[in-house]
Amino acid sequence: MSRPTHLPAGRWGFIHRFNTDNLMLKTVKQIKELKGRRVFLRTDFNVPIVNGKVADTNRIKESIPTIQYLLKAKAKVIIGSHLGRPEKSGDQKTSLKPVQKVLAKLLNRNVRISPEVVGKKTTELVENLKEGEILMLENLRWEEGEEKGSSEFAKKLSRLADIYVNDAFAVSHRPHTSVFAVAKLLPSYAGLLIEKEVENLSKLLSRAKSPFILILGGAKIADKIGMIDNLAEKVDRILIGGAMGNTFLASQNAEMSKSLLEPEALLQAADYLQKYQDKIKLPVDSVKKEVEGGFSLMDIGPVTVKNYSKIISGAKTVFWNGNLGYTEEKEYAKGTEEIAKTISKNRGCFSVVAGGDTVSAIDKLNLKSKFSFVSTGGGAALEFLAGTELPGLKVLEGKNNHTGSGIISTS
Repeated sequence: MSRPTHLPAGRWGFIHRFNTDNLMLKTVKQIKELKGRRVFLRTDFNVPIVNGKVADTNRIKESIPTIQYLLKAKAKVIIGSHLGRPEKSGDQKTSLKPVQKVLAKLLNRNVRISPEVVGKKTTELVENLKEGEILMLENLRWEEGEEKGSSEFAKKLSRLADIYVNDAFAVSHRPHTSVFAVAKLLPSYAGLLIEKEVENLSKLLSRAKSPFILILGGAKIADKIGMIDNLAEKVDRILIGGAMGNTFLASQNAEMSKSLLEPEALLQAADYLQKYQDKIKLPVDSVKKEVEGGFSLMDIGPVTVKNYSKIISGAKTVFWNGNLGYTEEKEYAKGTEEIAKTISKNRGCFSVVAGGDTVSAIDKLNLKSKFSFVSTGGGAALEFLAGTELPGLKVLEGKNNHTGSGIISTS
């Protein structure tokens, strides 16, 4: 990588420049000395637990490169994550013990877990932690202050470590204590996963090749408004399906009967159709399910699949968020599956997918490796692409970093 001409040469050695116009973060690679230092690593291990076992290990696997980097450097690694929405502190249904077992197996090494988040036992375990060892804290949301951005809870967490590393992109849009407040108290850096997320998503904002196609599904328009507005001038087509498509069709007085849609978003949908009429494409046929008192539109139909596939086949850039049908039932998953296959066959296309349901859909088809990048973030990815400032990333920038050196903003 060559030094950008607008950056002083003497400082280039201390920064890692992401491919955005206004975001520069220090990464874990810029930490000069890790040996023997305690690193609080915020990961996103919020994975589905079924019958006491992890049902999907993808998010855990994505954390491995950063963990291995720290272990190789002989750091003392203290991992923090949340899991679900605990009903109370110590809620064993949301314990990270199942995650601990998976992580230990993936790393092929011992991973200890504290029975609490902060407290006497955790402090004791941290004090006994040796170089190249891992300690996992229990579910961060067992502490009431986690979701409140508590400064007191932040102080307790910060006392456990010398350095803070955030590798939980999927929650970096939330100003929670372990994502935002702790980073203000310690020298703070981005992990390798966040580096990868920012670099790939930034390509959609600043270096996307045309034709650039957005594929949007799922249920809610509100989640995607900011992203649509921010990318509309950059994209060539916006292909819409899912329950979101039903809302757009309903805004044009199409018969919806019992179909799932957002009544409160009808005016917004109509406005978008007028505003971006040359770009938005809606389903022209649908797969219906007969229900009591009428029907429900459950998937995009074969003609729509053909129309969308033709557009996608000629794309140079694709961003996809949201399934195009009710994929929980196999008979209504065909539209999503066919579009996934079409994208995977376009080898000259930079293809990015985000959102748990959509990632799960392509994973079931064994197509993840056929996409250029699969984001771990749903809401975080959408907010990043909307141009929204993510608290968990903003606090890692040099001008706000505890160390206060080595970062230059390009804004």
